Amino acid sequence: MRSLRQYIDEGKYIMNGTTQIQGVVKEKLFRGIIGGLVGTIVFTLMGQYMAPKVLGQPMDVAALMAPMLGGSHTLGVIVHFIMGTFLFPIAYLVVGIQNLKGPASIRGAIFLTVIYLGAMTVMMPILGQGLFFNSLPKAMVALVAHIVFGLLMGAIIGKPNK
Repeated sequence: MRSLRQYIDEGKYIMNGTTQIQGVVKEKLFRGIIGGLVGTIVFTLMGQYMAPKVLGQPMDVAALMAPMLGGSHTLGVIVHFIMGTFLFPIAYLVVGIQNLKGPASIRGAIFLTVIYLGAMTVMMPILGQGLFFNSLPKAMVALVAHIVFGLLMGAIIGKPNK
């Protein structure tokens, strides 16, 4: 395996790396958006229908974001779907798909697990929910939902064409 230094020394990293990333994004963008949309819908449905079986109440991401959005649940839904449908898949295409190993669905699951960890350690405290919701059951439901999202998104996007 070649080191980053070797690529830089040969001048290939900047030119070929950027071109390769742009190619992957262009090639997989439509599938990424579809994968992100499917993942977001399933994620949202899991919060509404699976979470009550475990927690006794639904988990509503839009309601969690609403205080940052002027209290608007509708804006929370819109932001939730924009992040899941566009932001996460594009970030995956730029950063994750080339750098993670394994089957496409596992790559997606790993990537969304990283997103989950960021959400639990940065966003939830900002939103007043505490680290990992201050609740192991809520944190586990959220983890399972993120993994399922990633599995679906990764499977729909597929592996990069080499």
